[in-house]
Amino acid sequence: MTDTPDRRERLLNLLAALLNTDRGFTRDDLISNSSIGYPAGDSARRAFERDKASLRAMGVPLTDEAQGNEIRYRVKTSEYYLPPLALTDEELAALHIAVTAIGIDDAASEGALMKLGGFTGEGSAPIAVLPHAPQLVPLFEASRNRSVVTFDYHGRSRRLEPWGLTSKFGNWYVVGLEPDLQDMRVFRIDRIENEISAGAPNKFTVPSDFLPGSYLDEQPWEYGGGRTTAVRIRVDPGHAASFAARGEADDIQSEPDGSAVITLRVVDMNAMRDFVLGFVEHAEVLDPPEAREAVIDWLTELSLSVKDDE
Repeated sequence: MTDTPDRRERLLNLLAALLNTDRGFTRDDLISNSSIGYPAGDSARRAFERDKASLRAMGVPLTDEAQGNEIRYRVKTSEYYLPPLALTDEELAALHIAVTAIGIDDAASEGALMKLGGFTGEGSAPIAVLPHAPQLVPLFEASRNRSVVTFDYHGRSRRLEPWGLTSKFGNWYVVGLEPDLQDMRVFRIDRIENEISAGAPNKFTVPSDFLPGSYLDEQPWEYGGGRTTAVRIRVDPGHAASFAARGEADDIQSEPDGSAVITLRVVDMNAMRDFVLGFVEHAEVLDPPEAREAVIDWLTELSLSVKDDE
């Protein structure tokens, strides 16, 4: 049995040390501090690097400052502490339940709860897990400040009034008006290709009846601002009805053998590919070539990775 604290306790110890210094600590100061709880030997440095990354992923403003030949780490209390929220015990308990029920697939939810009074609950699986995308923070801020944002998506520069953010199909989406086109758009956040640039605040107004979820009624392969492509897919007998019902087909052509050629309107080829592959050998993308190649390339990469593992 060992007296070394588990990683969660070690993270709290590390955070407490980083908050309790004006000059900052070097890495060696921290890993040799017995009250934090790093293991002995070379593994301590690797553990510190992982902990440092975890704290930053939680939103902790961990800074590293060069002082002479040393790098010193600290967390400025002015940047970390929230103003008093005066949450009651009941409100904090409700917040714990909410964050536990909807898991965030990095350390973001735990970082928020660390500031508000503790870690998330344990003992039950979340009812949904959402991935964390680094673009979430600037988009939330831009939406809150009513700032127009600029980013690249599908190889094109886009400008957007981010009216709101929401989630569906296990992913985050930003919904808003694209002022250059005067049209509403939905973008999957983890597919934004570069850093997000936000303009001046208070540049647009969101209608009082706006609901971002109302713009996500389409299938996931229809999301985004790219070109819409008509993709034809042959589906085996006995599977066509299920495919059409789940895929909201744009056109269905029945074949004499009981199969069907079904047309989907596709913006996101990867989302279409994932849907089609769910039918295994019972569905085949016919055309256009770029849609067929999206499936073939993925299957080829998969077979090569399997061979490498053998």
